[in-house]
Amino acid sequence: MKCRRCNSSNTRVTGTEHHLYETWRYCRCLDCDTRYKTIETYAVKKPGAVFGVKRRPNTIKRGEEHNQSVLTAANVKRIRLLAESGSPYNNIAKEYGVHISTIYRIVKRKLWASVA
Repeated sequence: MKCRRCNSSNTRVTGTEHHLYETWRYCRCLDCDTRYKTIETYAVKKPGAVFGVKRRPNTIKRGEEHNQSVLTAANVKRIRLLAESGSPYNNIAKEYGVHISTIYRIVKRKLWASVA
């Protein structure tokens, strides 16, 4: 890419932004220190993920099916019962080996919302 001011080919791309139908490249000339932006526009949308659309909605494993799950549905029910009875979140977290914020999120139904 040549500089627009001095026509030098000693230029570098300093940044890139990808948009739906175009790519913006921020360039700099190393000789005259001119900065400029180039825009590449595509006639066809680039392949890839579209915002707000799940590509494979049925492949997300939740709850006990997830490989790294520490808790079970029975544990979650018992955690909620302990929290309702007034047990401190610290004690519950230590008993099940999870973080206090995990217990809070389970009790507030931000995690494991499907478990009644």
